[in-house]
Amino acid sequence: MKTKYYLISLLFCTIWLTVYGQQSGNSVYGQGYTKGKMPGKETLYLSDSTFIIEASVLQNVIADGYVATFGLAEEATTLKECNEKIDKRIKDFTSQLTKMGVAKTDIYVDMTSQNKVYDYKITGEVAEEYLQGFELKKNVIVKFNHISDLDQMVIMASNLEIYDLVKVDYIVNDLNAIHTQLLTAASEIISQKKTLYAALTNAHLSPTAEIYGDQFYSFYPDQLYASYQAFESGNISGSGYNNTYTTKDARKSATYYYDKINYSGFDKVINPYVTEPAVEFVITLQIKFEIE
Repeated sequence: MKTKYYLISLLFCTIWLTVYGQQSGNSVYGQGYTKGKMPGKETLYLSDSTFIIEASVLQNVIADGYVATFGLAEEATTLKECNEKIDKRIKDFTSQLTKMGVAKTDIYVDMTSQNKVYDYKITGEVAEEYLQGFELKKNVIVKFNHISDLDQMVIMASNLEIYDLVKVDYIVNDLNAIHTQLLTAASEIISQKKTLYAALTNAHLSPTAEIYGDQFYSFYPDQLYASYQAFESGNISGSGYNNTYTTKDARKSATYYYDKINYSGFDKVINPYVTEPAVEFVITLQIKFEIE
């Protein structure tokens, strides 16, 4: 009996990992931080009479739709003038959006803030603050179906001096269907592992099992973008007692890119090859079995 449990314990320490190698690009410049990727996990947890088999599955899902938020701001001496100016720009922007096929019901205008703007008037040695005017800010929120349409929207917005693309939300409609698909894949993996372990150890398992844990969560593209600056720079050091330099650094451009979750540690990845930012869904399923 002790020999059988020793063999089971030895086998249960096995870690099931699928490792995906890739060539490194300039993104290695940005690897000085931890981004919260999924770690590798041990497959099993053992006690004297039970063991738990765990399966982790990831699925990349292309969004069903998108919501873009464009920010506008306008300043004027009166609130009325402010509102007239910003509403004209919004009306022109909305008109162009409808021409490209966006329904009016998919466009919403949200007023976010209304502020007083102060400045100083200099008289002699006195700087006196006064009310210069007002600032009004509104957002235009647009629902659309194809991410390729965003480029055209940005160009149309810039022609109307709308330069602030606040954010883009990725929308997945049927979360329940994705959970079902991931749950099915995880249960199949656990069944395969259970059969393998039982065959290798000659352990007799109870015909019933218990769901010990079911975690379902997601990562959206705005959580997965990373950045780096790739450059090498020289150094200047002064020589002599009074020899000092004023240095002017060149502007270095930062690169931003979609950095998907590392696949290491997952038992299965559904739709692993993605060329556009996707929503990544993860399930971790644990099943507890009794040893007879």
